[in-house]
Amino acid sequence: MAIIEVNALNLTFGHGAEANQVLNDVAFEVEKGGSFGLVGESGSGKTTVLRCLAGQYMHWQGRLAIGGQALGGKPDKARCRQVQMVFQDPYGSLHPRHTVYTALAEPLRIHGIGDESQRVDAILDKVGLNAGFRYRYPHQLSGGQRQRVAIARALILEPSILLLDEPTSALDVSVQAEILNLLTALHERDGLTYVLVTHDLGVVAHLCDRVAVMQRGRIVETLAVDDLCAGQAWDPYTRMLLDASRSHELERVSVGEIRTAARPVG
Repeated sequence: MAIIEVNALNLTFGHGAEANQVLNDVAFEVEKGGSFGLVGESGSGKTTVLRCLAGQYMHWQGRLAIGGQALGGKPDKARCRQVQMVFQDPYGSLHPRHTVYTALAEPLRIHGIGDESQRVDAILDKVGLNAGFRYRYPHQLSGGQRQRVAIARALILEPSILLLDEPTSALDVSVQAEILNLLTALHERDGLTYVLVTHDLGVVAHLCDRVAVMQRGRIVETLAVDDLCAGQAWDPYTRMLLDASRSHELERVSVGEIRTAARPVG
């Protein structure tokens, strides 16, 4: 059974002559524990889909369901615990005047969850950071460390679904693989369900099982990542994206390599 269902999702900004329909009958499903990618050029609507699932946009039409429950209206605390989002820019998503501890403890306080100090240390360790990072401010962290904190903040409520909005695109190339390996290891170990937005087919090949290709607010093709890597796409737009990504290695990383590469960094 699918844990995420998206069916006939439409979204329009503006009214009358200024109306701009940004999503057109978007539909896909994600199985529990699956990792689903949304790819396409900038403006294709892929991040907008994530924002609908996260409850940031609520004027959409169609059907969204998580765990068989239809979504609608402002997200409640139960849904916020089940679904969390990791944003593209880790520096922009962290308050510059809040320490790492404050950023991680705030969700626990909002949801009335105890054992605050122990939970913060445990989640820092889980993302490859030691307890000493709890006293640092965002400007005292590298880009990769900031993204690890952002992932820790999303995970501290123990969600079952992570919405990943280009989680590596703001990072240096040397750091991107470390974050991808961390996300892969968390997915394998904890059985998380991912919906990943990216424009990089190499990231999709690393992290996802299935992928939907979006263009101008529509899904033009949905296929298994193995088929994508084998060049078996049939839609001309997907084939164009593949041709533009030949410089990336579209191969999966083995579990053994993931465990080796996803080591903690200081």
